[in-house]
Amino acid sequence: PHPVSAAAATVRFLLLAGVFCSCPRSVVAQRAFKISSSKCTLTADASNCQIATAGDAALQVEFAAGLETTLTLDMSASSTCATTSANCPQFFIVTSDHNANELKISKCSYYKQAAYHTHLLTYTFMNVGHQFPFTVKDDHDDGRAVVPPGAVRECICYCDNTCSDPLRNRLYCTHVAPGR
Repeated sequence: PHPVSAAAATVRFLLLAGVFCSCPRSVVAQRAFKISSSKCTLTADASNCQIATAGDAALQVEFAAGLETTLTLDMSASSTCATTSANCPQFFIVTSDHNANELKISKCSYYKQAAYHTHLLTYTFMNVGHQFPFTVKDDHDDGRAVVPPGAVRECICYCDNTCSDPLRNRLYCTHVAPGR
């Protein structure tokens, strides 16, 4: 414990303040998704729900059959994710009307009709409904995430190679632990 002069303390304070003040204040990696202007309303099982226009990456999905319904989106298909699209669905804003509703992402490693085995693709699912959850599935037909009302789940797609084989595509999803 050596005494520090007022001048030395002031210099240290100014150096420390300079370090903190020079830090960037903006968020560099912010993700933003344009929300589709209309909803894709499902009254039966479907494999096509692309009503979004070019530039929309957040697809609004409303399950409205009142019974178990499945939406299967093949990410390699031009009806879901065309090469001419500015964006492809990556964020899903869902309203569920039944406990057994499913949103299945097929060939999740595709983006604009090209396979990306060298990249990890991210999909986000948000349930804006008030009563019923929905399940996220992939080509293995296993439930990878259950999204209850008011929740968000994020899934990462991984394909080790030969992504044209649907069973080589797999979603890995986050599950939050209950908190207090």
